Amino acid sequence: MILTENSSSLAVSEGGNGLGGAAGRHPGGAGVSPAPLPCHKSNNNTKRNGKSFDEYLSPYHRKARHRLIQVVEWMVRQYGLNYVGLLTLTFGVPGSGRGSEETRQLRQQARHLEFVQKRWASLNTHVIAKRYPNWTCVLETHRDGVWHFHVVVVTEFDNRTGTDVGTLTNYKLPWNIRRRKQYRNAALAAEWEVLRKTCCKYRFGRVELVPIRESGEAVGRYLASYLTKTWKGLKTTRKSRLVRFSRGLSKQFNMKFSVRNLPNLIYRTRLKLAAYMLNFNEYGDFADYFGPRWNYYPGDIIAGIPVPFEFGQNDFERGFATRILAEFAENPFAYLDEQQKKQMMAVNSALLQKFTDLAFDEAADMRWRESKSAEADNIDVGPLTADDLQQDLLATSDDPF
Repeated sequence: MILTENSSSLAVSEGGNGLGGAAGRHPGGAGVSPAPLPCHKSNNNTKRNGKSFDEYLSPYHRKARHRLIQVVEWMVRQYGLNYVGLLTLTFGVPGSGRGSEETRQLRQQARHLEFVQKRWASLNTHVIAKRYPNWTCVLETHRDGVWHFHVVVVTEFDNRTGTDVGTLTNYKLPWNIRRRKQYRNAALAAEWEVLRKTCCKYRFGRVELVPIRESGEAVGRYLASYLTKTWKGLKTTRKSRLVRFSRGLSKQFNMKFSVRNLPNLIYRTRLKLAAYMLNFNEYGDFADYFGPRWNYYPGDIIAGIPVPFEFGQNDFERGFATRILAEFAENPFAYLDEQQKKQMMAVNSALLQKFTDLAFDEAADMRWRESKSAEADNIDVGPLTADDLQQDLLATSDDPF
C-alpha cells in the first residue's frame, strides 16, 4: 500500500507495499507539507558524501553527544552565565620558544592518547577538581593529530562583568592581541595568572579561560561538533572516552536514556505491539516477568515484528513517521499483506510461548527479585521536593510507551 500525506488526514490506497520508493511517496500539489528546515538534524550543514556527520555516529556516540549538550546547558542554568567559562589547554613547553625542539618532542608524545589521558588525570586531580566545583572536559585533535582539551568549568567568581567578551572570544584576532590583560576583569586576569603558572608544570603551554559568549546550548553544540569530527577521525577498533565529567555531574547525568530518532521510534513501536500481545500495561511488566535483562530473552522475537514502511529523509523530523507508526501500532493488520500477517501471528505465538516458559519456571521468582530496586539507606530524610524530582530534565507523557 502507499500512504499519502495531506493537510487534513492520512489517506490509504491499495496498490503499493510501503511508504517509500519512486511511486510518488509525497506527490506534489495542494496539501503537501512544507519542505523541512535545513540542518534540522545536525547543528551545522557540514556533510561528507551527501551525509551529515551525525549520520555516521553509533547509538552510543549519539547518546554521549546528547548528554554533553544537556550537561553544559544545565551548568549554565544552574550557576548562571557569569559563573561558567571555557578553559582551553594545549601541550607546549613555556619559555622554550615557538617551534622549539622541546615543544616538538612534547607534541609528538601528545599524539598518543595514553600520554594525554595521564596528563589530564594528573592535572584534574591536583588543579581542576580543587579549583572548580563542576567541570566537563572534551578531548579534540588538531589537524596534525595532537590532542588538546576544552573544559567547561564553574568558576567561584564573576568572569563576565567588566570583561570584553566579544574581543576575548574573537578567534579571528591574533593570539597576542586577544590575550591582553585589559580585556579581562580583575578576577579573570588573576585566574589566568594562576593557571598559566600552575599548568605549565603539567606540560601545557597555552592556557586560556574565557567566558561563555552566548548561551549554554551554543557552547554545548560547539563542543559537540568537535566531538563528532574527532570520533570520525579515530580508528573504529579503539575505545576512547573523549568526554569526561566531574563526579557530581557524572552521577546526575547518566547514559540510561534513549536518543529520540527514527530507529528508536521503530523499536518502541515494536515494543508497544509486543506489550499488547502479552497484555502488559507498562515497561516495568517486561522486567517483572522476564527479569532485569528482559530484552535478552524476547529481544530476537520482538525484532521479528514486521514494520512495512520505508521512510524518507526528514520524515521523522517533521513528525510524519511518528504519526504513521502511531496509527500502525493501534491497528497493525490494516497495513500488512497476507505474508506479513502470518509473520505477526507467528511472533505472537512465539512471545506467548517464551512468556510461558520464563514466567513459570523455577528461576522466575529470582528474576523478579533482581528486577526490584534495593531499599535505599536514606528513608528518613523527609518528603521529596521539586529539586529532588528534577522534573525540568524529564519529558512527561501519559503514554508509557
